[in-house]
Amino acid sequence: MYPEGWLPRPKVPPVQVEDTVLRKALKNLRLITLETFQKVAEKGEEALLESPEVQGPKAPPEPRRLRRSRVGIERATGAARRGILFTQELLFPDPRTPYALYMMGEPPFELRDALAFVGEMGFGGGASVGLGRFRVEGPFGAELPEAQGANAYATLAPGPLEGALYYELEPHWGRLGGGYVGARPFKSPYFRTREGSVYREAKDLLLDTTPEEPPEAGARVWEFLGVFPLGVRV
Repeated sequence: MYPEGWLPRPKVPPVQVEDTVLRKALKNLRLITLETFQKVAEKGEEALLESPEVQGPKAPPEPRRLRRSRVGIERATGAARRGILFTQELLFPDPRTPYALYMMGEPPFELRDALAFVGEMGFGGGASVGLGRFRVEGPFGAELPEAQGANAYATLAPGPLEGALYYELEPHWGRLGGGYVGARPFKSPYFRTREGSVYREAKDLLLDTTPEEPPEAGARVWEFLGVFPLGVRV
């Protein structure tokens, strides 16, 4: 999910830059506009040097950072726990900036209804305190930028290490438990590639993330990693 009109910077072969200011601007650039993505997909990172994201004031919308004071909860009673007061830093996207979730193909269920349900209930670990709520609009058609005569693919989703050509790694802890096994997580941590990583071929992978002690006898845990392909030339 990205701010509408922005995509992750594709990790094509890096361009060598001697100027320190320009090099730092390139290093910190994570999201680019659709127009710049099209140029990078066609010409490589050299297209970034003249882009408004590097040369001008063009920047993706930043969420607001707010702090909220909270009290600890006594789990046995559900009441406030004496002596436990802490501050939590939260990110709030600008409500004037819609975020776009891209998909392709036909989902096996009504995706809009499913997303609307998640948005109403709240997404993420803070849902129980009223966080992570959103409103769904659409679906709308979208034409995403791709290179003519592409010979590789940049992904819009976290991807598998297998087959990655140019990539950035991130650890994923995969803590899941919830109503299945209580508070104890049952997914093994693993490495995956960040959005924008480049593959020679688009592929999907089911990664076995079952821990040494599975949640129950015979149970296996799988993580889906799929390359959302946007054609680039490398």
